[in-house]
Amino acid sequence: AGGVEIFVHKNARVRYYSIENWSKNTYNLNTKRALVDEDGIIEWINANMGSGVTMLYPSSILRGRGARSDFLGVAFAGSGQNQDTGAKVIHVAPDTKSTIRSKSISSGGGVCTYRGYVYIGENAERSKVDVECNALLIDDESISNTHPYMKIDTDNVNIVHEAQVGKIGDEEIFYLQSRGLSIEQARQLIVSGFIEPIIKALPLEYALELNRLIELEMEASVG
Repeated sequence: AGGVEIFVHKNARVRYYSIENWSKNTYNLNTKRALVDEDGIIEWINANMGSGVTMLYPSSILRGRGARSDFLGVAFAGSGQNQDTGAKVIHVAPDTKSTIRSKSISSGGGVCTYRGYVYIGENAERSKVDVECNALLIDDESISNTHPYMKIDTDNVNIVHEAQVGKIGDEEIFYLQSRGLSIEQARQLIVSGFIEPIIKALPLEYALELNRLIELEMEASVG
């Protein structure tokens, strides 16, 4: 159990990186919150794997006019794992903006759940929200759940939500095998392309570490 609180003052910008890879016998219950003032920006970039159960939903409270929150996250659940992750955004000031980009990978019977909360207060006119959830299933045993919740208490807002779930197809595997890759290499290549937006947003040392951790998790879940 842990807690992170970030204060983003007027015109400030904060980017928070987090790559969490706990042991499988860990319950990862973490609270993260940012309070964002006028024209401030908070950027959450999260990668969650390991642990038996994770429950993590970084929260942004946009309390100043023009405040902004951007969330980009990926979760990986292998055999015996339950990754319950997502994001919360609370708009209480006008002209605020938030984006949520959540990706999940389920393999070996693992369970990934996106759980999101968006609230637009009565004084948050002209707010904009864009939520996108993408899930990738490696096999027929794995599970992906999506639980978005939005509460809008004012008019003149722009809200967009999109969710997609896909499975690695035999055609893609066959094509990559015909180019000389093994099944494991083909799967890892597809997964690498899936998480590319998160990799690009990370500093080089974090990106290399995340790529390697995903490879190890893939090997363990299908091995």
